[in-house]
Amino acid sequence: MRKTYSREFASLLLAAALVGWVGSRVSAESDPLPPFVGTTISQDALLQALATSRSRQFKPVGRTSVLFRMRTESRVTAGYKVKSREMEHAYRSEIAAYRLSRLLLLDNVPPTIFRQATRKEIKARFHKEKLDRWGSVHRATSWEDDGTVVGAASYWVKGARRGLGDQKGTWQTWLRIEGTIPPDKTKLARDLSTMMLFDFLVANWDRYSGGNLLMNEERTRALLVDNDRAFSGLNEELYQRLLGALARTERFSNAVVDQLIVLDRNAIQRELAQDPSHGSEPLLTDAQIDALLDRRATILSHIASLVEEHGHGQVLFFP
Repeated sequence: MRKTYSREFASLLLAAALVGWVGSRVSAESDPLPPFVGTTISQDALLQALATSRSRQFKPVGRTSVLFRMRTESRVTAGYKVKSREMEHAYRSEIAAYRLSRLLLLDNVPPTIFRQATRKEIKARFHKEKLDRWGSVHRATSWEDDGTVVGAASYWVKGARRGLGDQKGTWQTWLRIEGTIPPDKTKLARDLSTMMLFDFLVANWDRYSGGNLLMNEERTRALLVDNDRAFSGLNEELYQRLLGALARTERFSNAVVDQLIVLDRNAIQRELAQDPSHGSEPLLTDAQIDALLDRRATILSHIASLVEEHGHGQVLFFP
C-alpha cells in the first residue's frame, strides 16, 4: 500500500487533490436514494413491506446461520436471518451494513430491517417439506423468554446468479489503472470496485464464502448480499486481507467517494437510528463507529495517494 495519512488529514488531502470536483460535496448530501437494482420500488417502500407484511411461509435455507426464506402476503419475499445461539449479533450486522450502504447511495445492498416473529408463527408456517428440520432450527435459534425471536429481514433477490468468484482473477484486473474493461462490463466493474471499498469500510471479511458473491439475472450487476460478518471484529490476519484487496483496487466510483467524504459520525448515528431496533439497543457501539471512521480514513488516504500519482480521471474512473 502507498503512503498513508492520519484520519484528520485524509479527507482534506483528498479534497485538495480533486480540485474542481470538490464542489459536488455540497450537493451530494441531498442526492436521492435510488431504487434497489432491478426494481422500480423505493428502498423505503421495500423496508416497509419487509417490516410489516404478514408472513405466509418460513423455509429454512441457512447453513452457517438460522436463515429463512420468508414469503409474505404482500408478495415481497425476505431472507429472514434470526438471532441464533452461535451467531448472536449477525442479524444486527446485516442491518448496520445496509444502513451504511444508504449513506453511500448504493442500490445493490438488499434493503434490510429489524423484524420480530413468534415461535408459534414460525412453526405454524414452517415449510411442510422441511418439517424434519424444525427440531434443529428450534435448538439453534436464540428465543426470547416470551417465545419471540428477533432478526433481520432482507429483500430476497429473485434470479440471482453465481459465478463471480470463479472469475476473480479476471475482474480484479479491471480495477487496476492499466486494466481493460469490456464495454458491457462497466457497471459490473464499478460494483466490484465499490464492493472492495464497502467491505473494508464495514469490515466484512466473509465476502467470498458460500453464496455471498452474486450477480443479477442479467449478470450486469454485483449484488452485495450476506453482510452478517460485518463489524464483528478483525484480527490482524483478517484486517490485512481486507487491506490487501483495497490496495489492489485503483479505480473507484466518483459518486461513492463523494459520499464517503461527507460521511461522519453524526450521519452514521442518524442513519442507524432509523431502524426500529434502535430503541432497545444501538446497532453499533461507539467503539465500532470509531473503527469504521478509522477505516474510512484509510480508504481516503489510499485514494488520495492514487490521485496524486495518476490524476483524478484515472482513479475516480467510474461515475
